[in-house]
Amino acid sequence: MRDPFTVLGVDEAADDAEIRRRYLALVRAFPPDREPERFQDCRAAYEALSDERKRLEMRLLRTNEAALSRLGMAALYAASPLSARGTKRTVTALLAEGIMQAATGR
Repeated sequence: MRDPFTVLGVDEAADDAEIRRRYLALVRAFPPDREPERFQDCRAAYEALSDERKRLEMRLLRTNEAALSRLGMAALYAASPLSARGTKRTVTALLAEGIMQAATGR
């Protein structure tokens, strides 16, 4: 599934009312009888963000995916024979950054 925040076009800090308002605007723009695929994307995104707990789970998942992606890229770079050897400090710093982002909700 695509990132639900991006699909609905809302910020991670959006509240229930803003998410619902944006979802209804998208349903009017892309009704199920004319744009079934786009409607399904919007509906899935709305379901994923429909309450505060689900939004928190999505925000944490999104942050963890970004941190894991950066960690993976750092590991690939470290494994390259042309680069300096990756250190434990680099991996620790990337993991700490991901944890801090998850804790602050960014």
